[in-house]
Amino acid sequence: MAENRWLPLDDDDEPDEVQAAFIDALREQATSWSLTPDGVEVLLPDYVAYGYRLQQGETSFGKLLVYADLPAPGLRLSLMTAGVYLDGSKIRGDQLHNQLLTFPAEPTPLAFSASGSPVELAAITADWFETIWRRPVVRYDWLLFRQVYAHRFLFADTGQGLVEGGIRTDALGTPDRIVHIRGESGLSEGGCHTNS
Repeated sequence: MAENRWLPLDDDDEPDEVQAAFIDALREQATSWSLTPDGVEVLLPDYVAYGYRLQQGETSFGKLLVYADLPAPGLRLSLMTAGVYLDGSKIRGDQLHNQLLTFPAEPTPLAFSASGSPVELAAITADWFETIWRRPVVRYDWLLFRQVYAHRFLFADTGQGLVEGGIRTDALGTPDRIVHIRGESGLSEGGCHTNS
């Protein structure tokens, strides 16, 4: 079994048989991730439901959640929270609200669902997380007097926005600078592009 430093459970957590098999299989997969163990969390159902609205007649004792924040290296910033809910023989994953751990109203391009055994679902989950963490992320900067007054982080391969700061960047036009942040760079050598 992989070290319990991956996906640690609280002492009073009691996963059911399916949840335990999923966690054990995911721990085995996690040892080869490019994530760090302290960046991935597992939450067992409790007296509250994490990140989803209970359906009529449903108790909160059901869906296990595995989630992680995508960090911006060198910055104290989470670019997004991604997570997978396990519900028996089914999983569903997508970008999550960073505090409520809820799915967005409309699925993002990251969304997926699958069915299978705990081991199969753990492998799918592991591949999904690893794929997200390897994707290229860039930061668009808009400058004023050589100072950044607005920025936006996005996946370079799809243009899917992640985080923006300063002011809303929708109407700002072409950024003054594009900086490679993480993942495989699609930029030329040097990792930075500046518009003249």
